[in-house]
Amino acid sequence: MEQSETLYFGLKLYEILTLFAIMVGPIVAVGITVATEARRRLKEQQIQTLRMLMSTRHLPSDAAYSTAINLIPVEFNGVRTVMEAWTAYIEKIRFYPSAEAMASHQEEILNKQTKLIFSMTQHLGYSLAESDIQISAYAAKGFIDRDNLHLTALQAWPRIAATLEAQTQFIQAQGMNLPDKSG
Repeated sequence: MEQSETLYFGLKLYEILTLFAIMVGPIVAVGITVATEARRRLKEQQIQTLRMLMSTRHLPSDAAYSTAINLIPVEFNGVRTVMEAWTAYIEKIRFYPSAEAMASHQEEILNKQTKLIFSMTQHLGYSLAESDIQISAYAAKGFIDRDNLHLTALQAWPRIAATLEAQTQFIQAQGMNLPDKSG
């Protein structure tokens, strides 16, 4: 006597289960692949944001630093610890203290920045000490000198423009004609 009975459209239970596995198996595999790939891409983007922030943490005027700070709410949106640290950092940098409080304010900003980077490293599984993040930043002296020279030059432009404008007004007031550039 045969144990397996026909259940549906003349198919036995093991045949129905085989057909189900054949149809559902690839769909589940694709779903797992898509979910795994999405997690991998998110982690890569988070690591890239952390890399930008780590490489420019001692140069907050660098455009890559601002980019990294602005990407954190996108890349770490669901990570509570990172978002809390980011919010604390943003609140601190948006506050403009008096001249007397500037030094302590800068120290507080550095502490908030360190906590932000540390929370990102913890989330991504890196084992860095919080103190290492704060004290191990490096920038070549030549780069800093070049950056300072560039900033000094930018600060000089308004003075140069004002001087040229004053010279032009003086020449015009003396009744002198400026050379004709038409040739």
